[in-house]
Amino acid sequence: MSKALVVLDLQKGFVEQGDFQERIDRVEKMISHFKESKNEVIFIKHIDYDIEKSPLFFKKKDNIEIIVDTNNSKVFEKSEPSAFTSKNFKEYVKEKNIDHIFITGFNTEYCCLFTAINAYHEDIKVTFIEDATATVNDEETYEMKGLDIYDFIGTVLDWSNSIEVLYYDEYKELYTS
Repeated sequence: MSKALVVLDLQKGFVEQGDFQERIDRVEKMISHFKESKNEVIFIKHIDYDIEKSPLFFKKKDNIEIIVDTNNSKVFEKSEPSAFTSKNFKEYVKEKNIDHIFITGFNTEYCCLFTAINAYHEDIKVTFIEDATATVNDEETYEMKGLDIYDFIGTVLDWSNSIEVLYYDEYKELYTS
């Protein structure tokens, strides 16, 4: 059995909406660690096929491009929040006997959350790296004053006792020694 880092939607269209450099740096460090350890790194790219549904990620725009070098890693496309809606992704995970995935990328409360939950339901161990996910949304988006999306999602997943939630430093301590 094996581990895989899943990097969700680390795309120009998201990254250009805020200052996410610290979170991106953590993802890049994790990519390096997984590559050095000969573990899988899988990139997921969000693409919408209906320009009216989502002009930001319409398939012919340059803002759908992944902002880091994928280094010949597998790249799967999806148009729904969970990576598991990509049949090819799901088949690849099974084919490679991946039994533990680490979640990073965008948006914390959508694609990262949905992928984590779906992985759990596929009997895959999930580690959600809270500070290596990012979101373009905030308390105003949800009209919930004081909402810390990262903390809220991390807490909900952690309390589920189904998904391991770690900060990057905890990940390093547990998985890179």
